[in-house]
Amino acid sequence: MTHLSCDPHCYQPGALHARSLSVRYGGHTALQGASASFRLGEFSAVIGPNGAGKSTLLKALLGLVPLSGGAVDYGGSAEVQPHTAYVPQGQTLDWAFPVTVWDVAMMGRTGRLGWWRRPGPADRARAEQALRQTELWELRGRHIAELSGGQRQRALLARMLVRDAAVLLLDEPLTGVDTTTSQSILALLRAQADAGRAVVMVTHDLEQAAQWCDQLVLVNRQVVAAGTPQQVYTPANIEATFSVSPLGSADGRA
Repeated sequence: MTHLSCDPHCYQPGALHARSLSVRYGGHTALQGASASFRLGEFSAVIGPNGAGKSTLLKALLGLVPLSGGAVDYGGSAEVQPHTAYVPQGQTLDWAFPVTVWDVAMMGRTGRLGWWRRPGPADRARAEQALRQTELWELRGRHIAELSGGQRQRALLARMLVRDAAVLLLDEPLTGVDTTTSQSILALLRAQADAGRAVVMVTHDLEQAAQWCDQLVLVNRQVVAAGTPQQVYTPANIEATFSVSPLGSADGRA
């Protein structure tokens, strides 16, 4: 098992840092002492088995679950959410909600404007740009319930892009989509990292992540290893990550 220490570059201003994060749900430890840094301009994948704490790590970074230990900061500031955009797992959303593809994209702008300001021409132009990037512009008037699984995922990506955040956090964005859509999503996320954003994706596909990502973070209730694919993708690390959790049996949370 390899634990890679961060060099000073890990703590550059603007990077998102998880520092010894621990999360408990009732009597179950979902995450313990997890540390990782997600740098601007890099595409990172968080990988591990079911129940290993991957989704919990993302939620902890966003402040969506209470911490039992550790801290999160963005460039030294505890104010993290204003700098982030989040795509949750698709199955957690109500796809029967009466909104169109255009409405979903504009929701990302609402977070920037606040409820007291109405979207202006610049906001609508940004939503159009995001829908064109995700190849949904022609479907902008369609109800989200009418979309395929891949189209729904791309609608969530459009909402994320419209937020214009420095850090993009995505929980299983490749689940339930076909190979063509998967490659399209990965290319879009790679482009966002190349444009200077920190992109963090939870995924089960280790080989695909190694092909597209700059950093792999292997999680099994704790960070087993973090670093480049060449550093991390080793038999010992894979065995340590996908073996029985070192903190006990899984409690069903990802």
